[in-house]
Amino acid sequence: MSKKYFRRDEIVGKDIISDAAVRLGIVKDIGYDPQGRIVLIYDRPGEGGEEAIPSSQIIALGDVVLVKSAGLEKTPPPVKICPNCGKENAPDLLYCTSCGSRLGG
Repeated sequence: MSKKYFRRDEIVGKDIISDAAVRLGIVKDIGYDPQGRIVLIYDRPGEGGEEAIPSSQIIALGDVVLVKSAGLEKTPPPVKICPNCGKENAPDLLYCTSCGSRLGG
């Protein structure tokens, strides 16, 4: 028979692994978001600071906490900023799509 619920002390301290096989961190605590939904609070290794994963992202609980990786990416894609007009451009472009100036890098 599978468990119907997990107590806080059974979850805190477990590794959080994404479905892309990336270790996100270790569960530090359980909390609530402003809408009252449960979240897992964890520290990001090497980056510092706390992050939270909504319960809707949890796929499975066991030896580790398996979560969906979609929606967890915090790093925006890199962009090139035009030195002439300041427009953000895709990183693979050589010229600004707004003013045509050559982009650095």
